[in-house]
Amino acid sequence: MAMVGGGPKCLFALLELNDVLSDNEGQTVQVDVYDPFPPGAGRVWNTMQPKELRLNVNSRIIDASSSLCEKTFDQYGQPHASDKIQDVFAPRAEVGAYLSEQFELLTKHGELSVSHRPLVVQRVQRQGEQWAVSTTSGAELYDEVVLATGHGLAGYKNEEQPVSTIPAAALSVEQAPEAIAQVPAGSRVKIRGAALTAYDVVMVLTEGRGGRWEPVADDAGGALRYLPSGNEPALITMVSRQGIAMTPKPRDIGEDLHSVLGIYQTQLRAWAGSSTPNTRKMWSILLDCAKHIADFSGVPATKESLWDTVCTGRSAQFSEYERPFEQLRYSLEANRGLVSGTHEWVWAVTWSKLYSELVRALSRYNWSHTERGEFNLAASNLERMAFGPPEPTAQKLLALHDAGILRHQQSVASTASTDQGEDQRTDTVEIDSVTAAAGVLTAAAPHGKPANSLIDGLLVAGEIMIRSGERGLLTDTDGTCIDSQGQRNESLSALGRPTEDPTLGHDTLNRTLHTEYREWVKRIATQVTVQSQKVAY
Repeated sequence: MAMVGGGPKCLFALLELNDVLSDNEGQTVQVDVYDPFPPGAGRVWNTMQPKELRLNVNSRIIDASSSLCEKTFDQYGQPHASDKIQDVFAPRAEVGAYLSEQFELLTKHGELSVSHRPLVVQRVQRQGEQWAVSTTSGAELYDEVVLATGHGLAGYKNEEQPVSTIPAAALSVEQAPEAIAQVPAGSRVKIRGAALTAYDVVMVLTEGRGGRWEPVADDAGGALRYLPSGNEPALITMVSRQGIAMTPKPRDIGEDLHSVLGIYQTQLRAWAGSSTPNTRKMWSILLDCAKHIADFSGVPATKESLWDTVCTGRSAQFSEYERPFEQLRYSLEANRGLVSGTHEWVWAVTWSKLYSELVRALSRYNWSHTERGEFNLAASNLERMAFGPPEPTAQKLLALHDAGILRHQQSVASTASTDQGEDQRTDTVEIDSVTAAAGVLTAAAPHGKPANSLIDGLLVAGEIMIRSGERGLLTDTDGTCIDSQGQRNESLSALGRPTEDPTLGHDTLNRTLHTEYREWVKRIATQVTVQSQKVAY
């Protein structure tokens, strides 16, 4: 068996398979994991990235436990945690160490025979009943192939990116010395993008260069002050198309609000189980939930104003704050109850707390062209509200802005100003932090192009299907790829980010959110058992 990609999705699947097979059965399974980065952690969670790159979610969701090690990440321990809040959002390198250790336990003490091939897979082609997996070292034949490439084995690069532009990953997770040298102290930096990847770059160029933070005395909002080291850039400008700040994650909500959400979780399950579900009803349930939460929390809102916020990406209340950092400051204060709550906060709670129900309800949903487009637009706006930075990161960004080091501008001609013109100087360092879209195409089918030669070859051969309006591979419930004729392509599977759109929410370490890998394990285990019985006979 070949696993193409060795990150967390690969690890979870192999740990589960190891646990369900008996001793004798496990010894018959040979697994080669192809990934140029150390398996378990992979590229995104590699242990060599700097400590200032932290989790964007609560560490309690990380669980790679198995019969080989029963510890979750929190039980595994986080050495050198500086305080309780930071401990919740642990350094990603520590998460990578935990994932890598679980993979090492699997290779040393598991029943499966697992080996790591530090190579990029260039092509997968059917040869009779087997698959030829090709790399720069040649080709090998396998009975089963699983595509679990995540963010890309070698890291996708933006095709429109100028040669002189530095990829964000080179400065952050990869720590490439040649890229770091291109951003000297006192330089002016322009970052294309203003989301989580851009925040990583900002942290590396400030905190990562010796900058420090201190609490602002007597500030009820938890504000920080930045203490420069002198090694950071003089000015960092993030540029985004909409010029709207990501909303900080909502703080923990009370039991009463969880009870309200429970009503709509039940309604979404009933909708998903109906004979003719349609997305109009789904949006109606979500809107009812948002209005209920707004009323319960004392946030002035009508259904019309809440829906306008979804469609435009910004509430009327937020529109009063034209500058992104004014929006960010208000959101942080609203999070702590110091000012009135916002529609953004209401939708953040609604979308994030009902997201697991939506993942299940919309899995392989048969979208119409109009429905797909409407959902993509709404989801893009809602995810900026619900899945933004944790509060500690947002406070750091605001502190850098207050120190005159960080700006956020909209990338339209009408926003041109004297200050913006300064960023066009020839000595400005440009960094691309626009992450490649999830899935396997550069844009939705039929216009998007394959992200790499591996996907291109499978598409040309008709081995995989990508539906119109989507970017990811269509699979069955056990991860088996659907071919161009709409049939199961037995022995070729895909798990995780390559299947985004037909299935949702793969940019997560939450092992329980998706079940395809467990169904895949059942299929493989059944095959192994049948083969073992034949041999015994």
